[in-house]
Amino acid sequence: MLDRPCPTVNGIRPAYSDLWRSADVYFFERRFTGKKGTSSAALGVRGMWRPLSAAGARFFSPREVDSLSQKLQPEESISRSWMLPFSDKFVFELKGSPFGHVGVFPEQAENWDLIEELCREGENRLGSPLRVLNLFGYTGGSALAAAFAHADVTHLDAAGNVVAQAKRNASLSFGTDRVDGDSCGDNCEKKHGAIRWITDDAVKFVKREERRKAGYHGIILDPPSYGHGARGEVWRLSRDLEPLLERCVNLLNSDFNFTLLTGHTPNFRYQKLGQMLRQAYSRRFGSGTKTRFLAKPLGIRSRNGAILPAGDMALAVFRK
Repeated sequence: MLDRPCPTVNGIRPAYSDLWRSADVYFFERRFTGKKGTSSAALGVRGMWRPLSAAGARFFSPREVDSLSQKLQPEESISRSWMLPFSDKFVFELKGSPFGHVGVFPEQAENWDLIEELCREGENRLGSPLRVLNLFGYTGGSALAAAFAHADVTHLDAAGNVVAQAKRNASLSFGTDRVDGDSCGDNCEKKHGAIRWITDDAVKFVKREERRKAGYHGIILDPPSYGHGARGEVWRLSRDLEPLLERCVNLLNSDFNFTLLTGHTPNFRYQKLGQMLRQAYSRRFGSGTKTRFLAKPLGIRSRNGAILPAGDMALAVFRK
């Protein structure tokens, strides 16, 4: 059991104090301020994991447990890995990071089911697997969901270590992280789609795909509020999301397509994300298209029914 920070519940009194006191591992935050007033939100919040029980000590390698009293630097306090299956479909290798993350965002689970459904529906309609672009792909949950439904996926993230972790998840899930997908021969049933792994800035990559006139049946985006590209490019959602979204919609094929946009920025709730998506589709396909739109908040439901707010989503599905 891990006790780690979550901004959406700051100031809320825990309902089960005894449960919190029984946590095995605790994450201590350490905020950093950059030059010229750069906010800690832009830089990320680093910190350090600490075991609180014998079970928590197993969260670390023996060397790290022996060194904990020597005040390790935050980037040195990294946990050992463990496995988390998503149903019987694929698996994640989780690991505590210096930013308090573990390698998966559980509120995305309902979206993985949705992505699988959309990819299977599109394949049934077209008679062939979909081509899907997964931007800001993190550790690959959306890419794995699409590939599980036979789609051929381009997975992109600006952080090379995160892309490597996503490839590892694909290897653990499907037995391969290669571009060519399954290798059982021409006469076997295709068990999953191929995944192409790219470390790059999302805006630059999409601009190149526009020039190449690349076509996709599905676009998935989970952009952060702030970020940096593979070569130091600066991402600001408030400035960059709308033009990127319009370029992404321009990459879509008109026979069958979907766009799934999720976000975690306070001033960009699901109503605003949905409106941006509608406008982008209207400019690309016209106002009279047969498009189904959905926008709603995301959350994680506890066993007692309480819901932890965890971002927002907007979906567009176009059928010609």
